[in-house]
Amino acid sequence: MSHKLKSVRALNDLILLAIFQDGTEKMYDIKQLFTVFPQLRELERSFDLFNGVQIDTGGYGVSWNDDLDLDAEEIWDNGINTEKKHLIDIKQSFATKLISAREICNITQRDLSKRAGITQGDISKIENGNANPSLSTLERLAEGLGMRIEFNFVGK
Repeated sequence: MSHKLKSVRALNDLILLAIFQDGTEKMYDIKQLFTVFPQLRELERSFDLFNGVQIDTGGYGVSWNDDLDLDAEEIWDNGINTEKKHLIDIKQSFATKLISAREICNITQRDLSKRAGITQGDISKIENGNANPSLSTLERLAEGLGMRIEFNFVGK
């Protein structure tokens, strides 16, 4: 499963605070990579550089400059879960669930596009949280996945 980042912030002592699109918050200590990737020691020498961390396009990683970056999966796999869950917007929540369902089915956006009769571009917009799909579109996506959708209202 692919874990995409929603936000990242530099903390003291070379710690990143990362919030993933599913609302999971993790802390990641960059120092654990110094022996494997010595070039990351540059972040230790320049706090301004470390503070300039940004999420890469698509949310699949973070970077500081053209030479220094880190994959979101590394943060997910080796970060410490703070057990704090952030509320995420409903479009982003659905996007995360659609990506998960598609990965479970082991199909690409293109495959789903053909099965559901929805353009790949529209599926991409939905998966990026940049679209507001209709109920009929949700039905077609579910059919294309060979699944059904359940809706729940839960307390905050």
